[in-house]
Amino acid sequence: MPPQIVDAPRMRRSVAEGNRGTQPALPPPDCGAMLAAMTDTPSVKRLAAAASAWRSAPDDAAARTRLAVLLWRRPDLADASHLPAIAAMIRDPQIDPAQFERAGWVALGPTPPDPADPQTAALWLERHDLAIALIEETQVADGVAEHLLSAVRRWLLLERKTGAFPRLAAALLRQAAINGGAWPFDAEERAALAAAPDFLAAYLPEPPGTMEGEFAAPVTRAVAAQYGRWPYPVWQRANAVTMRSLGDSLRACGPDAPILPDRPNILVAGCGTGREALSIARMAPDATVTAIELSETSLAVARERCAGQANLRLLRHDLHAVAELGQRFDYIACSGVLHHLPDPEAGWAALVDVLASGGAMQVAMYSRIARLQVAAARMRLGMLTQEPVSDDVIREARRKLIAAPLPSVTDSRDFFSTAGVHDLLFHVHEDCFDIPRIERATDALGLKLLRFQLPTPEDAKQYRELAPHDPLHRDFAAWHTYEMRHPSTFAGMYRMTLARAS
Repeated sequence: MPPQIVDAPRMRRSVAEGNRGTQPALPPPDCGAMLAAMTDTPSVKRLAAAASAWRSAPDDAAARTRLAVLLWRRPDLADASHLPAIAAMIRDPQIDPAQFERAGWVALGPTPPDPADPQTAALWLERHDLAIALIEETQVADGVAEHLLSAVRRWLLLERKTGAFPRLAAALLRQAAINGGAWPFDAEERAALAAAPDFLAAYLPEPPGTMEGEFAAPVTRAVAAQYGRWPYPVWQRANAVTMRSLGDSLRACGPDAPILPDRPNILVAGCGTGREALSIARMAPDATVTAIELSETSLAVARERCAGQANLRLLRHDLHAVAELGQRFDYIACSGVLHHLPDPEAGWAALVDVLASGGAMQVAMYSRIARLQVAAARMRLGMLTQEPVSDDVIREARRKLIAAPLPSVTDSRDFFSTAGVHDLLFHVHEDCFDIPRIERATDALGLKLLRFQLPTPEDAKQYRELAPHDPLHRDFAAWHTYEMRHPSTFAGMYRMTLARAS
């Protein structure tokens, strides 16, 4: 699933620039009240409680996972007090390292080493265990950190200093393999790569081997080809411990939510590189989980990352032909897929047709309103969007948008990898939804909305204030009103749980 969009990099950039320049202006008179309100938000309280629980029991798996999840959701709240926890968990094979990446760079301080002095920055990075771990373990998705690391990479290459900084050079090689070579570079660097074959992959990592076949529909063929060359989503590992079981998640949807059988049969439709499928398999360890995907290349990544999860089966299969599996499913998850189909409602109907009586379904799709910022980014890129997509085109798109940021686009985690940028800005087919369209589709498909999901506790609080009559989050009209007032809420996706209507 698309990650939550946060503005932490832009906030940190402003702080760093202020510290390097003149003395900042005095705060406005009500700044104290504003800061007090910020420290009283649900997210602040939850993070403080999770950090305290970790300090009390640093080896407790649930305490570790809870803190990791909360730092993922609000990396802008990280500070130096979180560094011991981040350092203890960033390389833990039982913890998703992406949850710490932005929080780690934020917690390291508002004034990172100066990119204008890359030698000093390289010395700092080479000796800093946590910084090296943040580069090696997961995709760097922080604008300030990327700017710093790109400047250091350039200096290492042009000054031929990679041998003097072996840890840093190896970390940059690993980072490029993770992000697909997303960082822009100039002609001087490209020319110098010929004399640095051992460092070439820090700029131009080897692309995946594509293994795609034919599908009947042209859109389906094009989508499969895209994910064959740029497997998505980008991830390294998932949390081994889940904070809530799948059954608990359904019970939270209300007293009339379906109850899954003891050994449910679950379908993940369009699993990509397998992150969601693995998470669901761990949330429901007694279930049999079947995950289907068009791209054989993406499935190869999924098989590697999900190896050892005995209750998960990964298959290459077209969602439109899901009935050919010959099964009924008690729970179906379909995230980030319907809006890429030639006919989203027809694909949705195919899934409903294999949903067991009394079953439940979670779907997630793009919001047409929230994606207006993406449309603005595409307009800013101009004719570049008409060129055949390549890594060079993706890097040039990133260069243009880094120079003129659009926060909900350039702060998205997807903006920091070639696969993510392709999915975000250059996808071969996209048919977005709005809430009235979702309501029409659910009515036509005989589905009942159980719960609309909001990204943060602050969003949930705002929704309660707008719609106190709707504690179960089921009023389409209220949701439409809420989105009109807060159009960036679903910058990731709409996400909702449904069941067959009685």
